[in-house]
Formats: sequence, structure tokens, C-alpha cells
Amino acid sequence: MKPTLDRFILNIPRLFIKQYPYAWFPLIVLWAWPPNIAIVFLVIILLGLSMLQWQRSAWVSYMRREHAGADGKFYVDAPAIPLERAVRNISILLVGSGLVAFIIQGRFGLTFWQIFLILVMFMLTYRDSQFFGALTIYIITATGIAVYFAPGHLDYRLFFTFKEIARIERTNFKKDHNWDFFARTRDGSDGLLLVPKDIKGFSKRLEKLFIVPQDIDKFLEQLPYGYK
Repeated sequence: MKPTLDRFILNIPRLFIKQYPYAWFPLIVLWAWPPNIAIVFLVIILLGLSMLQWQRSAWVSYMRREHAGADGKFYVDAPAIPLERAVRNISILLVGSGLVAFIIQGRFGLTFWQIFLILVMFMLTYRDSQFFGALTIYIITATGIAVYFAPGHLDYRLFFTFKEIARIERTNFKKDHNWDFFARTRDGSDGLLLVPKDIKGFSKRLEKLFIVPQDIDKFLEQLPYGYK
């Protein structure tokens, strides 16, 4: 049953699920109306948040079933939310939203707090990667490396077999190179470069991939001999 449910949620486009933040507008505007009206939009928001978390968990479960089994190697590195960045950007959002709400309060029949809450809650859920970084997960199995990267409304689910990877280099990110950057934030430049055996790259759109695990040293320890 669980594999079926995992396939179900993974087949729903993230772009579709990420439309739920628009429910903040009617929820806050209609909050003073009969509760049964506003509660519909609250359910939409909670459902959207739950589905995004479900997708994340379902992908990890799917990778385990496909590439590790019950007892196979399965190392997960999920970089944490950068708290300093989150606090800084949320503080800017609060100040900016307060200023906008003060200027346009009374228009459209909305109070200061209604406008303020709409702006803050919509931005935190619609543009969440700007405040919390892009959801990123790296997994090492006995046969390869899996990467889940969700920088916004789209997500990337990749799996590279070790047969495809020529080497893994610890280096600093170089903007002038044709590298794809799949990491929680771009604040740190120290990471790992996955170099393909094929001189044309991993695919037509992906030449080399730069990743930034939470614990780079431990991640390297988990790699098979020849890639450390």
C-alpha cells in the first residue's frame, strides 16, 4: 500500500501543490465571515503543506526501495535550514510588509493587520526558498548517489550510478564554469563536484554537478573506495 501511495504523491507536480499559498488571501479576508467559509481555505493550506512534506518523505522511501532494499547501504544527508539567513530575511520581510500595510491600509476594505498577514504568510509559503533555502537531500547507496533539489516550484530528482561518475572532487564553486549548483543555499562555496565519465556530461542539460552536503567529511567517508 505504501509504495502505491508514494507513487501517487510523487506523480503530483510540485508546481501544482505550490499554488496553495494563494489560499491565504481569501482565508484572511473572509476570516470574520461564517467559519465554515474560511475553514475551507485553511484546509487547503494545511493540505498543501502536508503534501510537500509527504513528497519529500515519499522520495526518500522510493530511493530506499529501489536502490538499497531493507539492509542495503543508505546514507542520507539533508542540509538544515540556515537559521542566520532565515532570521535576517524574515526580519526584512516583516519590516517591508509592515511598511506596505501601513501605506495601503483601508484600501480594498482591508485593515493593517489583514494586509500585513497576507503579505507575510504568502511570501513565507510561496517564496519559501528565499527564507529557508532550497530543500535539498543527498543520498549515498551502494550503487550511486541520489539528489533531491527543490529551489522553488519545480523539483529535481536525480540518481547517478557510480558507473557514470569519473571522480568526486572537493573544491570551491566556480561561477564561470558550466556547473549546476544543487545546494540548500549559495552562501557556502566549499563543496563537492561530481565529474561524469562521459565528456559530454551527465546529460544534455547537466554537465557537472556541484553539491554541498551538511557534513562534507562524513559524506566523503560514506563513498566507496576510489571516490574518497
